[in-house]
Amino acid sequence: MGRDPEYLAFLRARLAAPGGTGRTVGDARREHAADLARSPRPPVDTVTDLTVEGPAGPIPARLYRPAWDGPAPVLVYLHGGGWVLGDVESYDPVVRALAVASGVAWMSAGYRRPPEDPFPAALDDAVAAVRWVAANAARLGLDPARVGVAGDSAGGQLAAAAAGLLRAAGPARPVLQVLLYPALDLREVPPPLPDPDGLRFPPSGAGRALDAYLRGADRTGPRVSPLLDPDLSGLPPAVIATAEHDRLRPQAEAYAARLREAGVPVALVPGTGLDHGFLGWGAFARRPAEAVALIGAAVRSALT
Repeated sequence: MGRDPEYLAFLRARLAAPGGTGRTVGDARREHAADLARSPRPPVDTVTDLTVEGPAGPIPARLYRPAWDGPAPVLVYLHGGGWVLGDVESYDPVVRALAVASGVAWMSAGYRRPPEDPFPAALDDAVAAVRWVAANAARLGLDPARVGVAGDSAGGQLAAAAAGLLRAAGPARPVLQVLLYPALDLREVPPPLPDPDGLRFPPSGAGRALDAYLRGADRTGPRVSPLLDPDLSGLPPAVIATAEHDRLRPQAEAYAARLREAGVPVALVPGTGLDHGFLGWGAFARRPAEAVALIGAAVRSALT
């Protein structure tokens, strides 16, 4: 089956718009931020900019706290953008939408990016952010017993890897991992899936991003490719959202299956008829909005 007509019209218009040149990393980052800035920023009860203590210096962060009676559950969110693009400010519309949909708190944490800072800098920052939130939850009005980790795309890879590193970390062990169309096997860029509507997508640039991020690191280790972790036992429960026409979907589905085989509870939210990146498109078409609502409901159920 193809895409919903309303969503397909939106996607065709999006693909027909002039693309960015991306001549430099700075150009690509500005173009990515401008694309995300087209999405509205729904109101959240309290939004606070924070600074997290990181292993190489301060990490920028932003806490989104919907109205909540008592200490709120919280997810430490790691943005997408192929490890190279994106930051806390540009992903503000996405995290606001997730906070509104779930009704729980989200703290968006920045991280060092390649090419300036290759692996494992981003993962080290992600782990530090989860530990910092767990240690400071009470003073922020958050529940230290309900701290999870989340991310989309490249951020989903960081979230899954951080959950693996923190699975036996005592108070900082995440109680939930939320992986939104995540990259979980970085050995190579997977081929695109056959497109039922004949859409032509621009080159992804994922191969260059992986090279910039990993710079010769072992691509088979669980800190890089969580799907290849030989032992998934002891990981926190997971909410995993996919997009039907996303080349990363098979990885996410395989990871969900392996988690279940290891005895880890999994809520799999299929993004039927959707594409990679849909989290920012809920204001433009019904299907992305419905998928975000389903993710929010799964997160709220898991944390409450």
